[in-house]
Amino acid sequence: MKYLFQYLCVFSVAVLTGCIHELPVPPSGSKPKAVVYSELVAGKKVEMRIGKSKPVGPDIDNNFETVTDASVQLQDANGTQLEQLHYVKDTSSNMAFYRGNTRIESNRSYRVKVDMPGVGTAYALPVTPAPIRVELQDTLRTTLNGRPVLRFHFNIQGSATKQFIVMEALKQMVQLDTVFFYNQQRYRVRDRRELFNQVKDLPGVTFYKDTLYLNSYLRIPVYTQDENADNNQVGGLNENYNSILFTQGNNKPLNTLLYINATALTAGSTEGGDPPIGRVMVNVKSVSPDYYNFLLTYEKVRRNPGLNSLIQAIQLRNNVANGLGIVGGCSQMSYSLYYDKL
Repeated sequence: MKYLFQYLCVFSVAVLTGCIHELPVPPSGSKPKAVVYSELVAGKKVEMRIGKSKPVGPDIDNNFETVTDASVQLQDANGTQLEQLHYVKDTSSNMAFYRGNTRIESNRSYRVKVDMPGVGTAYALPVTPAPIRVELQDTLRTTLNGRPVLRFHFNIQGSATKQFIVMEALKQMVQLDTVFFYNQQRYRVRDRRELFNQVKDLPGVTFYKDTLYLNSYLRIPVYTQDENADNNQVGGLNENYNSILFTQGNNKPLNTLLYINATALTAGSTEGGDPPIGRVMVNVKSVSPDYYNFLLTYEKVRRNPGLNSLIQAIQLRNNVANGLGIVGGCSQMSYSLYYDKL
């Protein structure tokens, strides 16, 4: 019986090994589509990320091109143009960055129109929620399941309509520099370091340290122990998430605790020097339903990227017609924390 068991094991390994072979990727006849990602935040200027999809197939270059020639418009609900957004060079993402000067209003419907040469026209119809009303009760350094965390106690007032609540924590990168004045001209040391070294000790030359907040963020893992969180649909209470999600009923207050990973608060606090210097931002948001569904399904995709054939694949929600991506409406309260010396 012992020998039979050994033979069966060898046979099983041989069969499994023989079944492994590389499958060629079939050619794709799909056409590229416009990709649009944006969070329209009430009170802030409009910003969008624009890209172009690529088909998956043999001999396809997977490097995405920066789309600098798109026509990106912010319109009102009736299609009247409010502003033509302009392209801004930004190396922090593979997607092109477009910005405008219009400040988004809460409780308003918008229309986003993107015309891309050779691709076509894509559009989305985002709606910004009413202003969110949040009270921060207290904060506390503590531990959660053995890990160091910073705890926030929030009370979110109810609304006449259902609210979709999102809580997140980010580390915004900063660039530290020195500004100096010489011959009534203003310079930055990073641009004119040689000149600065020559004149810094001369009479009349003044300088000061400057902090520039970059459009670059590091997401901090967040946790919840609230059984009412929709994260329970995803992976339970003991896992880390990009965001904590709640569906808040009509006129019902939400009293909950948010935990963020404390090792990400201070630069160089972990092995390898991460995270970098910056400020911590904790955001509590009320978002549009389609944006909420996107964020919820994204949390599910993070745990099942489709590599396990035994689990049903999850498709990210999309609200961009004739394109891909999400344009979400958002009303938020932000709390900035400064642990690094800036």
